[in-house]
Amino acid sequence: MKAGDAANTLTGSRLSWVDGMERFVAIDFETATDSRDSTCALGWTVFEEGEPRETGGTLIDPEIPAGAWSAFNTVIHGIEPADVRGAPTFAEIWPHLATLVANSPLVAHYASFDLSVLRAALARYELEPDPLRYACSALLSRAAWPLMVSVSLPVVSRNLGLLVAERSPEANARVSGEIATRAAAALHSPHLDGALVAAGLHWGTVASDLSWTPCGLPAGHVRAADLAPRITEFDPQHPFGGKTVVFTGALASMTRREAFQRVYDVGGRPGDGVTKETNVLVVGEQDIRRLADGETMSAKQRLAHDLRATGRDIQLIGEDDFLRAL
Repeated sequence: MKAGDAANTLTGSRLSWVDGMERFVAIDFETATDSRDSTCALGWTVFEEGEPRETGGTLIDPEIPAGAWSAFNTVIHGIEPADVRGAPTFAEIWPHLATLVANSPLVAHYASFDLSVLRAALARYELEPDPLRYACSALLSRAAWPLMVSVSLPVVSRNLGLLVAERSPEANARVSGEIATRAAAALHSPHLDGALVAAGLHWGTVASDLSWTPCGLPAGHVRAADLAPRITEFDPQHPFGGKTVVFTGALASMTRREAFQRVYDVGGRPGDGVTKETNVLVVGEQDIRRLADGETMSAKQRLAHDLRATGRDIQLIGEDDFLRAL
């Protein structure tokens, strides 16, 4: 998708709502940096009756210097600063997106990432949304197919016979929605409401003041020191090799114990808290009820940002990026 096509993707009529599975909108964001307010692309698909009805997407100008873009992010999504030249800003696409999702829940794979990007973009441009609710197709996958080796988008898609193009947010949004509908069927529910109940989850929410509650699972209380590497030879070139990796919030794809073990087994060092020795902070779903009054970030996130401001090289990544790096 080129910037010149961006305006054309923002057109199209709303489709009528018919009885059956609730109408929902699957979304997929990409960001230019590890900052959640640097969105550079968005894809979406409207689902009705469990079927995709309308797919669209747009590049987004994050309004940051080309030199501020993260090479890591560009490798993941393939979007370069030149690609978004002439693309709309998030503030310019928001009216269309707000109309598209009005009165409809959102679905995303690793929804903690996509909803944090949405909240950050809304906050940056001082936009006030109507209250939203959302579900995570990764969490639904974990409940529907507990024996699946991973609930990463490529793995689930491959197991379900779905095509996925990791560098296309439009395609990824559509696949996320298809995964959600198939997970609902596997959980013996024709509706997302019932599927969430069967999975032991509840709707995540975003209020007009941008406070939120997650639909995620508990983070758990295991300590990194409780575990140890299961292998003795590691790839010295692995992204987490020799790095200290810390987690905050709940992961959709695995428990905290599993995450610690995965880091150990690629030659990394999982950590319990953010310190000057931390190299990577993986940000999962945050439970607003556990945050300090008025805060939107966990204490680990705040400390990581403070350390970055002093020149410490701490990378903040989402769960999806964590899984891709593994």
